[in-house]
Amino acid sequence: MFILVAAMGELILHNRAEDRKEEFFRDSVAFSAKLRAQTESELNSLLYLSSGLGSYLVVRNNDLQSKEVNGILAVLHKSGGHIRNFGVAVGYTIRYVYPPAGNEGAIGLHYPDHPEQWPMVKKITESGIPALAGPVDLVQGGRGLIYRVPLYIDNRYWGLLSTVIDLDSFTEVIASGVDPKQFEFAIRGRDGAGDNGGMVLGDASLFGKADTFTQEIDIPGGKWVIAVRSLRDTGSDRTDLLIRLLSIALASIAGWMMYMLIRSRSDLAALAMYDQLTGLPNRHLLEDRADMVFARHKRKPEQACAILFLDLDGFKSINDRYGHKAGDAVLLAVAHRAKEVVRANDTIARWGGDEFIVLMDEVEPETLQPLVDRLRSEIEAPIMFEGQHLSVGVSVGVATCPAVGGTLDQVLKMADQQMYEEKVKRKAA
Repeated sequence: MFILVAAMGELILHNRAEDRKEEFFRDSVAFSAKLRAQTESELNSLLYLSSGLGSYLVVRNNDLQSKEVNGILAVLHKSGGHIRNFGVAVGYTIRYVYPPAGNEGAIGLHYPDHPEQWPMVKKITESGIPALAGPVDLVQGGRGLIYRVPLYIDNRYWGLLSTVIDLDSFTEVIASGVDPKQFEFAIRGRDGAGDNGGMVLGDASLFGKADTFTQEIDIPGGKWVIAVRSLRDTGSDRTDLLIRLLSIALASIAGWMMYMLIRSRSDLAALAMYDQLTGLPNRHLLEDRADMVFARHKRKPEQACAILFLDLDGFKSINDRYGHKAGDAVLLAVAHRAKEVVRANDTIARWGGDEFIVLMDEVEPETLQPLVDRLRSEIEAPIMFEGQHLSVGVSVGVATCPAVGGTLDQVLKMADQQMYEEKVKRKAA
């Protein structure tokens, strides 16, 4: 009995050490999700201010008065806790800057004359897509991020709104809940270049450590990559644990199993907003973001939003023939391909099973069918799995508001109906 208990104790100690490593990795995943959500929240609060200011400038373009513009900029500057300054260019020349103190030299700056800024400005104005650039060293000291929004009137370029965000202030807020004894983190993706970009924050060496967890963050015009690593000690006193196991073996086993169950539930709660397999937002996070989109739509009903309801065709046969591992590989490939097609500010979520939802804000209805065609082309391309070429089809339902209603349920219902009708037609064909 002694040998049996001792052998069981050694096995349990070994398993506990491995489980502890896995537990700390899950802690990193949960913390990364929290940090990602906090970063996106801070960014969005600032970017929404810029979007509103951009709309004002477009509406008032023929009647802009310096006093009025500076008054608006002053109010928004006070509202945005991390905003260092605003710059408004008419054409490619800066005409308005706030605050003026310390920024007088920026008035009259002509972007084409500044090779360090012109390539990015040219790319943004030609594509029509806002982008977050930086970090850059600021003349007034410190580092900053620059969010640039191209402004168009009747589909013709009018000017450029630049919002400079204080990186030190921004970092202080997102890192406020980080215990440096528990976790270390870093962000890279300068100018939205993701893994290929320079450092935004932290130590670059963190990305090369084996026990580091990395996750992408969507930003306007590109991506950041966040790296998180737990600093908790994975060691244990084997002698003390063995003595404890010898005296209360059954109680220790039962307590360990209960602990793992509670820990797993806690981790699931922390990750409740993201699908564990694909890493996409799940229906709960989609519903939260949809509430924001539809609230903005109620305030500005002229800005359409849309739902794409995607349902995979032939997925069940892959699961039945090749097993769930193959099915998971297909879902991961579909999620990755769909993310590459939709815009950075769109939300693509896993709705359940083989169903995906794309939530689009401020969308032109005539752009939806070309987007559906690109999604279908990418998703239906063969997927390589263990030497096999797997293929699925996709039926897509499209619904827009205000065309079908102003609530998520109404738009989803219409998109689901459209998807079902297309699936029937595809089967008949």
